[in-house]
Amino acid sequence: MRRIRELIALAKTSHPHDDFFSNFEWTIEVNADARAQFEAYERALKFLDPESWEVLRQKALAHFTDHRKGQRKQGFFNQLNEAFAYQYLIRRGYSRVRILREAGKTQPDIEYMDGSTMRVCEVKTIGISDEVIARQKAALAHSSSIYYNLSPQFLSKLSSTLEAAAHQIQARTAQGLTFVIVHFDDFTLEHYRTYRRQLAAFIRTQPAENVYIKIGLLGRKHIAKGSLRAARHGT
Repeated sequence: MRRIRELIALAKTSHPHDDFFSNFEWTIEVNADARAQFEAYERALKFLDPESWEVLRQKALAHFTDHRKGQRKQGFFNQLNEAFAYQYLIRRGYSRVRILREAGKTQPDIEYMDGSTMRVCEVKTIGISDEVIARQKAALAHSSSIYYNLSPQFLSKLSSTLEAAAHQIQARTAQGLTFVIVHFDDFTLEHYRTYRRQLAAFIRTQPAENVYIKIGLLGRKHIAKGSLRAARHGT
C-alpha cells in the first residue's frame, strides 16, 4: 500500500501529536476489515495521475483534523473518496480526468473529458446515522427491524446531498456527474435488495440527471441514473 503509507507518513509529520495512525501496521495485520478498506483505497489511488495524486494528498491533509462526533477523520476520508470517482471515470474510458484543487469558492471536485466535451464530477459521502453512532457508543441493544427499509431521514439526507452537488456542478458547467458513496447503518447489507429498489425509485424523482451511488468501499454494488454517454474504450 505504497500511496496509503506515503499519505500516513505525511499526516504523522504534519500532526506529530495525533495518534490516529500510530498503530496502523498492527491494525491492518490483525483487523481484516480495516485492511480490506485500506486496500480498496490503495487500488483507487493507484489510478491517479501524479498531479491528481499531489492535489488529493493536499486536500486530504488539509482536512485531517475535520472530525464528526463519534467518527474521527471523517473529512480526511471524505476527501480520499474522490479517488473512487476518479477510478470510475477512468474505467469508463473518459479522458483527461483530473482532481481539482480547492480554490476557496464553490466548484466540483473532478474535471474530465467526454469526447470533446468537458464535464465535471462532484463527490459526496453519506455516512452512518447519528443514531447508530450513539448506539455504538452506548452499546445499546436494538431490534433489527429498524434496518428493514431506508428511513425518511436517510432519503431526505440524500436529496439534500444531491441538491448541494448540483449547486457545485453548476458553478462550473451545465451538466456533470454526482458520485455518492453511501455507508448504510445496516453494514451487513442484509437488506440491500430492498434498499436498492428504494434508491432506484427515489433518484428517479430527483432533478439530478446523472448520479452514481457506490455502496460502501468494497465490491461493485451501485445504483446509477444518467444520460451521459458511456465511453466504450475504458479499462
